[in-house]
Amino acid sequence: MSSSVRSSQSARHASARHMPIAAFIYLSAAAILFALTLMNVLWTGSSADAASGVITVSTDKLVYHTGDSVVFNMILDSGGRNLSGDLVVRVYPAASYTAPNPYAAAPMSETRLHKDYNLSGQGTSSDGASLSDLKVGPGGYPYKVSLVSGNEETVTGTGWLAVVDPAAHGPLDLALLWTVGSSPQRDETGRFISTALVDRCRGNPRTPDTILQHPDFTQKFPRIKTTYAVEASLFDQLEDLAGGFELVSGEGSKSYPADSAEAEAASGCLAGLQFMAKSSNTQFISTPYSFASLPLLAKQGWDDGNGQYRIGHDILTNALSLPAVPEGAYAPGLDVTTDSLRYLAATGGEYTVLSGAARTFIQGRLPAGAPSYRVRDLSGERITAFFANDDVSAALFSDAPNPAGFMASLANAYTAGGSQPVIAASFASNPALSADQRQLVYATIDQEPWLNTLTLNEVRQKYRPNTQPVTLLRYLDPAEDYLTQTYYQKLDAVHERFEDYRLAVDSEIPEMVGLAKEMYTAESSYFIGAGARPETANQGLAYLNAIDGFTSSQFDKLGVDVSTPLLQRNSDGEATVTLVNNNPYAFNVDLSLAGDGVEFPNGSDQHLRLETGRVEIGVPFHSDGWSKIHAGVTSRGHTLVEDSAGVHLITSRGWIVIIVALAAIIGGAAYVIIVTRKRRFEGS
Repeated sequence: MSSSVRSSQSARHASARHMPIAAFIYLSAAAILFALTLMNVLWTGSSADAASGVITVSTDKLVYHTGDSVVFNMILDSGGRNLSGDLVVRVYPAASYTAPNPYAAAPMSETRLHKDYNLSGQGTSSDGASLSDLKVGPGGYPYKVSLVSGNEETVTGTGWLAVVDPAAHGPLDLALLWTVGSSPQRDETGRFISTALVDRCRGNPRTPDTILQHPDFTQKFPRIKTTYAVEASLFDQLEDLAGGFELVSGEGSKSYPADSAEAEAASGCLAGLQFMAKSSNTQFISTPYSFASLPLLAKQGWDDGNGQYRIGHDILTNALSLPAVPEGAYAPGLDVTTDSLRYLAATGGEYTVLSGAARTFIQGRLPAGAPSYRVRDLSGERITAFFANDDVSAALFSDAPNPAGFMASLANAYTAGGSQPVIAASFASNPALSADQRQLVYATIDQEPWLNTLTLNEVRQKYRPNTQPVTLLRYLDPAEDYLTQTYYQKLDAVHERFEDYRLAVDSEIPEMVGLAKEMYTAESSYFIGAGARPETANQGLAYLNAIDGFTSSQFDKLGVDVSTPLLQRNSDGEATVTLVNNNPYAFNVDLSLAGDGVEFPNGSDQHLRLETGRVEIGVPFHSDGWSKIHAGVTSRGHTLVEDSAGVHLITSRGWIVIIVALAAIIGGAAYVIIVTRKRRFEGS
């Protein structure tokens, strides 16, 4: 047994001996930590958060008109203490919803809602006050409700008030841009690994993010117009689910035929989306195949954004039977940079919506009050850009949606007047706003005369840019966290192979279409970005490994063989290059020839289309001596397969040397034979 093997076994035995000790130490530490935590809970009666107490407060309406009264509905939790005091509401000056601290200013008013309120554990209260008592006029106001004992606020809750005067001026134009997406529900082989998407299509019980809400609201609120950006990969998954599918889990696999409840639920989702496409109050715009980060793709120098939109557009128009090409395009996250703007311009769409913060990166004259701009990159590619109102967008579409904050932000915009539309746009692939919250918001919009909803296409028609093109100067570096960087390293390596394959085959072959969808799925922000998690990143790595394996298997079916004359007298000769393609489709590749001291009169590189089968090519060459000819089949300059053969050039002088050498060898051999025979004869 070698010393290295013995050393390895000794290390394993030592590790095995120490494992019980290590386990004992970890378990002991965990037990001590648990005991200390338990003692703390027993001593304090609750956790630190619970001990602080809280008030959850809401109002009876989302919008108030001047002269109304407000009812504050409160759920109070004392944090395990016995408390008493007055319930007081303090209203602060109108503020931006996205302000770091909307309560920084002194309160405008302080009103007692309930005197001598006693609280032990949990309690509720509903108390009212008129807007005149609260001293508020039109606008959106942050407020606090506190239980005050002496000068101390013992428990507190916060909220927003929206107050408008509908007679002040004409209605405010509001555009709602909604996104509908789904994280990939399949593994790298295409089999479904989750029924989460099916669950979002079930009629009963419904999930908070049910897809069925969208056709429901389309039908229930015909006056409210909504624009939708639906992730193209969602249609792909729904169609495959509706046709019957196989579910793979740790317990094995299970088949769901097309007539199963699960498949029929997915079919119902598709039917609902198709109903929306025929509705006059709904508009669909183009999206990439997956909601990937366009700035990060562009930063890598890839053209994948163009491919994503092309496939996404085809899927959208086919799945919804759209009568015309979508005129708008959605930028995932409302995030566009100078180098990714070309993706949007290449869609042929007329307009997009960008984050309001993008205004700061515009170089050029921005006329005050202009609702839209013709934005261009440094190469001149351009598209009309509308800017989302960051306040209303954050209140409605953030991870913690706040319907009251949304209406307060709209109240601020209406009170300020102006001629710009307000655009509330979703930057998340699947907004956190539940169907119940959305019902409250839509019902309020529907009954408020000062709000007029438009689709984005109607916004473009009404608010056409009347400015000269302005330049967007914004760049973005990829995120620097370890998970993102690790994933990008693998993504970058696999993408090189993907591009080699993409350039070598026809774009319409099924293999290329399927591989492109896999690549675009691997680029999804679900696998990479600020919200990525190790388990999802691992799923993305499985996609990348599958792509790498597929391209390698296709390249392995290509072959090249170089043969040259065994010996040649002249400097000019001809090599035979045999090319083999065992794939069932053609490859468009380059044949690259090289050799030290070898010239190729017809050129060293030529572009070829290799059909399935074998082809031989005669390659003339000129050589001044012994050398080698190297032949490689390449794509994008990357060698896929290669071979080489020697050039054995024999001149006239060389032939004389060879003849003399052969004569000497033959003569020597004859002499040895004669001498050997003579000795044998003499010996006999």
